[in-house]
Amino acid sequence: MLRKTGGPLSVMGFARYEKRAGVETARLIDAALTWQETFLRPREGILFHAFLGNLNGGFADIIFARDDKSFDAMLNAHMEAPSSEAFMALLSPDSIRLSRHRVLKPVAAPPSDFSCVEFGTFEIAENMEAGERDVLAISERIETDYLSRSDNTRLHFIGMGAQNRFCEVTFGRSLGETKRLCEGYVGHPTCQPLLDVCDPASLDLDFWFVLA
Repeated sequence: MLRKTGGPLSVMGFARYEKRAGVETARLIDAALTWQETFLRPREGILFHAFLGNLNGGFADIIFARDDKSFDAMLNAHMEAPSSEAFMALLSPDSIRLSRHRVLKPVAAPPSDFSCVEFGTFEIAENMEAGERDVLAISERIETDYLSRSDNTRLHFIGMGAQNRFCEVTFGRSLGETKRLCEGYVGHPTCQPLLDVCDPASLDLDFWFVLA
């Protein structure tokens, strides 16, 4: 895992993918670590990276940058780096999904004591008159009145991606506890309003554990 000082963090990238058939997971983890150390760590403004897996055999990268300039510079240099090329060669190209999000609350630094990342994206339902401020206000109430009651939650925030697509991200102590807290949103007086403004058909949610 890569953690550097120099926040706040304003941009998050999340990439999901599968490995090519025949590629061993241990080999993929080693390539991810090499990419993290040789490409990401020296880059100015790239302050966090974790290589993740899920229970369905998928993999992901989560990256935080100080600002758009730092994130853009990283993207532009990505495919020129030997470690990037070696890492990408192990991935199934058709499975790669990339997203970029603007963090909607000040985040000084990602936590160090977590093992799970919940990452979900959604769009506002067409019949709902809700925007960025409304979603952020609901999120803040969820943090204060619901998530704060558990010591599992290490960080929670809302982000905004392309085409008015929001993301909700939670760093948790364990996958099981993080998943249970998420499932507890349903019917909870503080959390249900977030589900009410969400278009159910647009929801894309998964839980990820740290591999490197």
